[in-house]
This record gives sequence, structure tokens and C-alpha cells, in this order.
Amino acid sequence: MVRTKEFEPSAALEKALRLFWRKGYERTSINDLVLEMGINRGSIYDTFGDKHSLYLQCLARYSDTYISQTLGVLARQLPVIATLERLFSNVAELVHEDGCNWGCFMTNTSTELALHDAKVADLVTQNFERLEQAFAQFIEQGIHSGELRSDLDPQALGRYFTNAFSGLATLAKTNLPAPFFKDVVQSTLSILK
Repeated sequence: MVRTKEFEPSAALEKALRLFWRKGYERTSINDLVLEMGINRGSIYDTFGDKHSLYLQCLARYSDTYISQTLGVLARQLPVIATLERLFSNVAELVHEDGCNWGCFMTNTSTELALHDAKVADLVTQNFERLEQAFAQFIEQGIHSGELRSDLDPQALGRYFTNAFSGLATLAKTNLPAPFFKDVVQSTLSILK
């Protein structure tokens, strides 16, 4: 007879994601995961595989949940400059339940693991490419609507904004003051004016 799971895998995965996001891969032990997820070690291995497999599933969940929210905003017919200003400001202001800004999980992963883990590097690269494409299409939409100048290069700006988004997420993990981030966002967007 097959035993039913006594926990919700999706909720447990979200808890693991938030722990990895907060602490990183290397600083998160299996015991940390057991405590955070509220399930035993065997259930973790049976449901998610080893720590690395669980981490890859967390990256996929982050992409499906958090990155997809950003992509969804960029897919809508919205005022370009005001929308980008809000997106970039949100990255700088994102504070979690512990009062800290953990940055972008993809960016954190790229700096911690992507150099020596090909699977992770592929996932991170795919997500940044999706973000680049979404920014480029959003810029193109702004050009077609007449909100932005016609001489702008959407592809180059897609790369520029992906870089700026990732950089801002990294800086947001510091104690830099709010005016610093406001200036960064305004300077970043000045390329469109």
C-alpha cells in the first residue's frame, strides 16, 4: 500500500526556495532544510531528490513565480517609463519577512554557483535571456506607440536593462541609503529620454 504524503510538496518547495534565497546554496545544510520545510530528511530525498536537485527545482519555481511576474508586467500595454521606474524601484525596495532584501535569487545563484555548475548556469542564463527579450519587446512596444524615440535599439536596451536589473538587485542587499537607489533608477532610465 502506497503511503500518502503528510505534507504539501508545493508548500515545502516554497519554504526551501525562501531558505536558499536567504542563505544561499553552500550555507544551507540538509538539517536547515529539514527544519525549514518541516519534513524529515527521507521525505526530502523521496520527493525532491538530493540537495542539488532540490535547488534546481527551487530555481525553476522562482522562475515560474517571481520572474514570470516581472515578465507579465512587461508583456502588458503600459506606459514604458513609469512601468520601468516602478519595476526597478520595487527591486530596490523588496523587503522580506525578516526585514532584509535578499536580492534576486537568479542573480545570487549566478554569483554563487553558475561558474562551476553547468546545470545552474544554463537555468540562470535562460532566465536572463527571457528577461532581456521581455525588456526588448517592451521597449519596442514603446517605440511603436510613440512614447519612446524611434532611434532606440530595443535589443541593446533589453540587455542594458537586464544588466541594470541584476546589478540593482545585488546592490539592494547592502545598507546603501534610499536616495542612492532613487538616483540609480533615474540614471538608468535617463537613456530613454
